Amino acid sequence: MNFRSGARGGMRRRRGGVANGTIDLTPLIDVTFQLLIFFLLTASFRNESAFKLQLPKAQSHEPVTEQKAVVIKISEDGRFEIDKKVVDMRELEMRLCNAQDEGAAATVNIKADRNTKHENVVKAMDIARSCGIKKMGILSKQ
Repeated sequence: MNFRSGARGGMRRRRGGVANGTIDLTPLIDVTFQLLIFFLLTASFRNESAFKLQLPKAQSHEPVTEQKAVVIKISEDGRFEIDKKVVDMRELEMRLCNAQDEGAAATVNIKADRNTKHENVVKAMDIARSCGIKKMGILSKQ
């Protein structure tokens, strides 16, 4: 067998090959940023509340017509949520009274879990009444 080597003692380079073995990463970075921008723009972001509720079902229902309503969510274990933030009784009262003073709270709608104690719903209604809110509703699943 006859093996020939190049003049320099190594393998010969083919025509049009990469001389120094570097790869240009610019197109790869461009494509990566394009994909990142695509996924950020097309992703749907959900506004989830602090806890999940299972609302009771109602046989008859009337659609809520008033737009200016503050929604109080009450979890099964008695936690209160307003504006997607878990609050205690004192902060709930402060927020409802501030909303009433600003004229934003003409109505309070209560979303209570079907397994929550009736006592927690009454507490929320008492707080709303002490702030001067006269219209209250209880939301259910249709």
